[in-house]
Amino acid sequence: MRWLLVLLSLTLGSVAYAADSEELAEQAHEMVKRTTEKVMASIHKNRAIYESDQARFFWELEDVLGPMVDFQRLTRRIMGNYYREATLEQRKRFASAFKRSLLSSYATGLLEFNDYEVRVLPPKVGVENTLRNTLVDLEVVTPGGHVFPLTQSMYFHHRDRRWMAQNVIVNGINVGKLFGEQFEQMVQENDGNIGVAIEDWIESLQEQGRKLRKKAPGV
Repeated sequence: MRWLLVLLSLTLGSVAYAADSEELAEQAHEMVKRTTEKVMASIHKNRAIYESDQARFFWELEDVLGPMVDFQRLTRRIMGNYYREATLEQRKRFASAFKRSLLSSYATGLLEFNDYEVRVLPPKVGVENTLRNTLVDLEVVTPGGHVFPLTQSMYFHHRDRRWMAQNVIVNGINVGKLFGEQFEQMVQENDGNIGVAIEDWIESLQEQGRKLRKKAPGV
């Protein structure tokens, strides 16, 4: 779970409209490169303030990543059929907690390891890319030499006229599907009570965050 949360945020961003499959792939790949560089620069610039002002640290990171992730779409994907049953307030609470946990896990992971290398692989030949789903393949290499393959799924948000992240596959694991299965299990364990399941989900995310922060290096 920890690595999924850390890696989920590596390749999110926006680009202009593109007309055909090949152009979609080219622009999406270029967007991933630019966004990754921007995020890494933000982490590096604000590393020194992590201990003294964590709120500011995460605000800075959210300024870069927050507008680029469709958290509402991710929330619908994870909550599945329970999304319609949940109240608006429950949906907002779920999305807000997931967003905070995602940003916190990502930032803490990068602070723990200084020398991530992110490789954006060339577009695959013969793969159809559409406005509903354009894929970008990457490799994330840790300082210890471990390689994590990622496939980022993006779609074009027509109202906002930009590309937004909707899911990611990490090391063969579909993150949206995995989280969805975990949330469904929590609902079942709580006899269908969505409100209680959401609180359990939030507590689980917060516990993961506490464990990550304990491992973060002093700066």
